[in-house]
Amino acid sequence: MQWENPRYAFPKAKQYAFLFENAHLMLFSWNRDDAKFLFLIREQREDGLVLDYPGETFTQRVLDTVQSIFFVQVQEDGGAPRRYVLGSYFLAGQQAYGAYYPVEGHGSEVVLFRVEGEAPDLRLEVPEEDEYEEAARAFAEQHHDFIEVQGANR
Repeated sequence: MQWENPRYAFPKAKQYAFLFENAHLMLFSWNRDDAKFLFLIREQREDGLVLDYPGETFTQRVLDTVQSIFFVQVQEDGGAPRRYVLGSYFLAGQQAYGAYYPVEGHGSEVVLFRVEGEAPDLRLEVPEEDEYEEAARAFAEQHHDFIEVQGANR
């Protein structure tokens, strides 16, 4: 039996929308079991999202790639540490980058990091100013419909 317009809610799950190489995804995470489920966002409607299962191979590839770099904590000179969550894993040429937004609140602030290493042992590096500008341009071109980069200041 299939329902015409089912609606589901996961009230105890934390939900994170992000892009992975141009695929728009939703990660559901439960702290209790450290369980994570990944869905492809097929469509956004007024009454919610249409989600689809992307398959085990794709799910494992994405989770293996981003799990260790999904959340980051950034400490700027003299400031309190801030937590960020991955908004996009994207390529600019042959180089991978992560675009992050603040965990608390969803303002327009986006911070970019260069992704180094091989999954699952990835690490993030702060790009130099010229590289940051190039990555910001690539990000804006690829994802202008989803997130805006407010400039290369970090």
